[in-house]
Amino acid sequence: MKKIALISCDNKKKTGFNFVKDIDKESQLFKLSMNYGKSIADEIFILTTRYGLIKEKDYTTLYNETSEFKSEMENKLWALEILEQLNNFTNIHEDEYVILANQNYYKNYVKFLNKVELPLKNMSVDDKISYLKKELNDNEEDKKSYGEKFHILFNSMKRYNFNNFDDIPFTNGIYVVLDKKEKYKNMDRIVRIGTHDDDNKLIIRIKNHYKKGFKDSSFFRKNIGKSILSYNDHYYLHIWNINFNDKDNQSKFNEIRDMEVEEALDEKISQYMKERFEFVCFEVNDLKDRYRLEEGLISTIYHDKDFLASDKWLGKYSPVSEVRDSHMWVAKGLDKKQLTLEECRKIVTLCIKSSIVKLLLLYLSIFLYCSIISKENSISL
Repeated sequence: MKKIALISCDNKKKTGFNFVKDIDKESQLFKLSMNYGKSIADEIFILTTRYGLIKEKDYTTLYNETSEFKSEMENKLWALEILEQLNNFTNIHEDEYVILANQNYYKNYVKFLNKVELPLKNMSVDDKISYLKKELNDNEEDKKSYGEKFHILFNSMKRYNFNNFDDIPFTNGIYVVLDKKEKYKNMDRIVRIGTHDDDNKLIIRIKNHYKKGFKDSSFFRKNIGKSILSYNDHYYLHIWNINFNDKDNQSKFNEIRDMEVEEALDEKISQYMKERFEFVCFEVNDLKDRYRLEEGLISTIYHDKDFLASDKWLGKYSPVSEVRDSHMWVAKGLDKKQLTLEECRKIVTLCIKSSIVKLLLLYLSIFLYCSIISKENSISL
């Protein structure tokens, strides 16, 4: 199931060849509708009276006609064309549609769609603009990027480190690594986002990042080692790159391994991680959700124009271009689809629920402790 945004084309058409970016300048409502559609939907289609349904990326057509329908019959015939195109491009039985348009742009086909939202229904143009601005947080005086909002969120949550991983009150979820010596707008900067493949392995996954000798089971650990070796222009870098979990590599290259070098490097990696990193976690039980929210978070943070590493960040020396470019210890998810507004809200909700779980466990522990003390006092009496 996908979420589809249907947006009516700008009423202020000009003679000439109009691209989406040009039309945005012509209509504040159209621009806000487009931005809102991008924030909530998987796909966007433009509703036009002359050309029917047009994909956002193809909306480069010559417009020089009125947007009004000449008769009700013309509108009904147009609606049949739109319905046929929707049936070709989308799943009208399963997909969810958000229509940002005047009534004439949906009234004769909307009843054939199973799941429909009409957030702008019966609103004046001014009310539509106000509504969309509010939904998009389009207040220039207090406008924060999603990258900033997630830094505020994660910096406010309960933190874990190598001493208390077992205190995490759930076993499925996503972890976010904060570097205490890297800053984003005076907050500890996010430097890794990760999850786990097998169910109930969240804590084990995090612990493995800190285990010496686990460089081929932890991208995180291995790439910190790569950066240390690269910074020092060390000969061992090409050997450290070899995956010795692979049995063929073990038989081919085992003789060139220098365990003294690896043990010394392992010690430096552990020291670096213990000095700098703390984790926050939120519970996500479904594997598919974990994968999607992980990649969406990575992409959203990566595309924040203010998300930069300091000049002293070790990852700048990484031989892995994705690490250098992303300013994080990651190599995947950078160009995946960014989080939708709905997914952002979902993460906030999951973080709140995860914090509630932590508080409930704390209250339960206090309650049990008080109950035990009370019983002991009763016995002594």
